[in-house]
Parts: sequence; C-alpha cells; structure tokens
Amino acid sequence: MHHLKVFLILLTTAGVLSAQSEYLFSDGGHPTKVRLAEDELFSRANRGVRSVATGQAWGSGSVLRLETSARKFARANWAQDSRALAPVFYDLADLSPRATSEARRAAARRVMTAKLHVRLEPGHTESLAPTRPLAFEASLLPGWVLVSYDDAFAALDAADWLSRQGGYEFSPVFSRVMSKRQILNKLPNDTYYSKQWHLQSSAFNLTMRNAWDLATGKDINIAIVDDGLEIAHEDLSDNSYSLGQGLHINFNEGDPNDPSPLKTEDNHGTSCAGLTAAVGFNNLGVIGVAPAAGLMGVRLIAGDSPDDAAGRALAWQPKDIITHVSSNSWGPSDDGASGGRISSLQLAGIEKGARENRNGLGTVFAISAGNGRAENDDQSYDGFSSSRYAIAVAAVDREGKQSSYSESGMGVAISAFGGEYKQPNVMWTTDNMGADSHASKLEKHETTLAPPNYTDSFNGTSAAAPQISGAIALMLERNPRLGYRDVKEILMRTANREGLQGKDEFVKNGADFVLSHSFGAGLVNVSAALELAPRWTNLGPLVFAEVELTGTGAIPDDGTVVSTDVPVSNRLRVEHVELTFSIKHANRGDITIGFISPSGMLSVAQPRPNDDNADFTNYTMTSVMHWGESSAGTWKLVFADNVANGVAGTITAAKLRFLGTAQ
Repeated sequence: MHHLKVFLILLTTAGVLSAQSEYLFSDGGHPTKVRLAEDELFSRANRGVRSVATGQAWGSGSVLRLETSARKFARANWAQDSRALAPVFYDLADLSPRATSEARRAAARRVMTAKLHVRLEPGHTESLAPTRPLAFEASLLPGWVLVSYDDAFAALDAADWLSRQGGYEFSPVFSRVMSKRQILNKLPNDTYYSKQWHLQSSAFNLTMRNAWDLATGKDINIAIVDDGLEIAHEDLSDNSYSLGQGLHINFNEGDPNDPSPLKTEDNHGTSCAGLTAAVGFNNLGVIGVAPAAGLMGVRLIAGDSPDDAAGRALAWQPKDIITHVSSNSWGPSDDGASGGRISSLQLAGIEKGARENRNGLGTVFAISAGNGRAENDDQSYDGFSSSRYAIAVAAVDREGKQSSYSESGMGVAISAFGGEYKQPNVMWTTDNMGADSHASKLEKHETTLAPPNYTDSFNGTSAAAPQISGAIALMLERNPRLGYRDVKEILMRTANREGLQGKDEFVKNGADFVLSHSFGAGLVNVSAALELAPRWTNLGPLVFAEVELTGTGAIPDDGTVVSTDVPVSNRLRVEHVELTFSIKHANRGDITIGFISPSGMLSVAQPRPNDDNADFTNYTMTSVMHWGESSAGTWKLVFADNVANGVAGTITAAKLRFLGTAQ
C-alpha cells in the first residue's frame, strides 16, 4: 500500500497550467518547493529544434525563452529531438522574489531529466504502469526506486499523474550546475599592479578577467627584438634565460651573446619586455600580460645594423628551442615621407620565421603599426608591419580613443594600449635598473612618480605591440597547435569595438568582419581569445591567386577618381590582399590609393603631404580589410590626386594578389 504521508502538492492543476506553476516535491524525504518555468526550455547541446532561439548558456546547452508553452513546443511536430529538450524549474529556496540577476537565476535553476525518484514498497512498481515507465532501477536510498521515461517531458507527465493520484512521495531527478571550488580571477600581488590601468581599469582594458587562471605563458618563448633586454632586472630575471644557455643574441656592440643594454638611453626593449612578460605574483614591481613566459633578448636597434642582421634577428630560433612569439616595437621612419620598404633580407627573415619556425607553425610576429599620425603618415606605407606574416598593432589611449600618434592603415589588424604623452595616460612598466637610469628618467619626465627600476612614462605603438605579444603567448599555451595565421584570425574575431573612437569608422565587410583602418578589428580581448583558442580549427593550406592589369592610365590633377574594374574568377576565402603597383608622379604624396572588393569594402592609403618624393615602382601595400571575403567577383582599383598643383601622374602597372584558403 502507498504511504499515507503525501509530500507532493500540486499547487496549480497540471491540466490548466499558468506561465509558472509551483510544486512541492519530496527529495528523499526533504520537502523541496520549486517553480516550473512554462515559457523556458532547456536544449542540450543546442539540439532538438530546427532554429535555436537566442538563449542563456547553461551547463552543456542553453535555456531558451519561448513565446509558447515549453510542453507544447517539445511535443510539436517540428521539434527535432525531444530527448534533447527538458523542462526548466527554479528552486524557490534559492530564488527570492527580489533575485532578478541572471547569476541568481542560474544558481537556482534545475533542469528535469527523464527520471523520477519515487518511494515505493517492494513489489509495487506495477502501480506506476499508467505512467508508461521504461525501466526501474534501485536507488542509493533504501525504499526508493529510480523510474526512467522516454524523455524529460514524459517524466513531467508522469509527475502530474502521480500528483493527481495522491499518496506518492517522489521528486524528479534534476540536473544542476555545480560551482568549481578552484579560486578564479587570480589577483596579482605585484606592487604597482594597481597603476597598470591597461590591465584592470574600470573603463577600457585588455579584458583579462580570469585569463591568468587559464594561462600565464608558461613554456612559451618570446623574442624581444629591440635595443636590448636587461636580463638581470629584478622583475624580468626569473623569466629571462641565462646567458650560458646561448639563447640571446646581440647584433650591436658588445658581447655577441649578451642582449643587455650598454647605455642608459637603451631602455626601450626592457620596457617592452615588462609589458609582455614581467614576472607576476611575486610581490614586486609590475606584471606582464604573460607573466610566466620565457624571454629571449635579440639586441638589434641600439645602433645601426646591417640588413642581414635584421633578417637573422627576425628568423631567430636557437637550436633545440622554439621561438613562439617575436615582439617588435620598431620599424621604418614615421616621417610621412619615406617609402617604408624593408630590405629583401629583412623580408626573408620574417618569412623564414613564419614559415619554418615552431616546426612549421611559424613564429607569430607582433609589430607596432607606427607613430607617424601627426606627420600624416599611413601604416599602409610600412612594409614591415603590413607584411602578411605579421600582426600590425595600433594604439589606444585609456579613454578608448585612437592615440594621437597611432597611424591608421589598411594593414592594421588589432589594437592595444599605448596611452598618450602625459600622466595619467601613460604606461607603467620596467625600466633599466640603477641610479643612472633613474636620473635620466627624472630628467626626461619631470612628473614621474615611478621608483628606480620602473617607469610610468612609456607610450606609443611601442607599448601596444608587447601587450599583443603577451596575449599571443597565453593563446599558444592554451593551444600550441595554432599557426601564425590562426592566431591573427582569433585575435581579430574576438576583439572589442564598443566605445572606441578613431579617425576611421568601423565597417562590416562581406564576411561579417567589422574593421577599421584606425583599430583593425578593435581592441584586443584577451579572455575571449583564450576561450576561442582551444576550440579553434586551424585554417587550411595557404593558397593564392593574382590578376595583373595591362596598359597605363592617367591620374589627373583635379581630384578625379580613376577607377578600374578587375574581374576575378578564382574563388578564395581571403585573408590578405596585396596591391603591387607602379606610378609615375613627381609628387607621389598627393595620391590616394585604394581598392574595393565586390562587397563594397574599401582598403585605402591616404595621401601623405610630407612625401614630395617621385614615383612608386613595384610598390606593395597589404590589406586585412577583406578578411573572410571571397576573392571572386569584380574588384575596383581607385586612384586620385586631390592636390591641385599642376602635377599629374600615370599608372604604369598594377597587380592584385589574394592570399587565403581555397573555397
């Protein structure tokens, strides 16, 4: 016979359910009051419906908000897999009427399974036959059984039947999300962490969140190619390889194996290294984005260096070790007049590093986009940072504005923080150690508050690129199989755009990438990149197609836009587009140069008033503005001379080259 004590009270009749119905179940003898959310539905792994509505991620699926009854929805003909769908309840003991936040709702959420937990005396399972059970199994609680049904909604129907019959003590077997007891959001104890606004500002920051719980850069190596690296620095030494290991190199004066700066003013590389990988959680100094990454110093720009040295520096990967990341906060002159070309040896070095290093996955190059905006320079003219083997990094200030010096350009892929010129909009990082260095800092920056061995006055796209280098190190710790192209796309896919203010607006291209010549894809979002990295499927083999134009075309001196259609039949998923051209013009800085994809997306290099040099010869510009688009269709080349000074020009050659994956 059934137990007389009834622990189930159906407060709203099952046949006439309102939007939410309250139940009192018996959880192994403990009364538990819950509410059924009739307008919510759990979809496991987002299965069971043809078109999944926008929902709240929960457990291994999503909770969807419906405009109809969840029960009717699950039974509808267009439900694809009813076993993947389940009713949603809320434990009223954990959800007061005032608890409206999603966090509180998620904690109180209970999703029904296809089982009921019923108290039954031995031999009485046949009493449940009208509910059409599939199976019975013994419970861990004596005197109770687990009853399985076809799906969770069949179990809900059975619960309603049991309640109408009365005399049954039972509860659904609920699924719930447990909280992991690991301490998350690891908080740095580094002395000046509170000063590092780029990491933890309440306004704009790198969106670190719990990044250091997921990765710290451990076992990832970063080459700091610069004017030196003070490997003995108190906040860098634990991450820097020792001299005896032969993993550093010096192309300037001094010991060829020691990258340490020899002059007080050669502190640029040490400051870059601090932003990338200053030791973290050591009760000292500052913390880098990748606070446990290995540092290798490649001293190159403390003086002049030959082209072959630049090539070797970029391809640097010592024997028996991997160079995962190369951080480069330098490049051609930002005067708005120089051609910005890099030598063939330097180009060969970056190509070798990207193609051969890291067992063919490639060293990932982060390169500053340039500080020549005040000189009307354009990153499109920088053959180093715009290389398709590189990630060009622009700078943002602490208010989300394009830094006043940061160049725009068609090759800018991503942005990080560079700040401005004065406190508090400048960066805290490591400085060369010692009294001489501190005195030099006081002389140059009268408002400095930083103690010896540190600076609060670093800025520029020089500061932005090392932050990206650190972010890349974290990504590669999460997924060391990522190729250099994969890293670039993940950074672009996950970037933040909200609130950024620049010279160039964000525009959605034909593949739904939203891009700007000022910021690239936006401000790096470290946490989002780390979430995507381990789930990423690597891009396919790199392929290319090119279309060359024949003949010549005049560029009038009256602002007329000269447009040439370029039909492309090859179908690639584009990553980079390279425009190589030759123009005869006595004052080449007058010219606006660009191209437009079939979707209407524009890549443009703005005129440079300071550039009074003549002609472009086999000059190449590289764009990321068409990332993800198809190469097939009609492209347009556009040229214009908007300076009425009596000097016209002629296009003598042009070629578009598309690089990406086959479609």
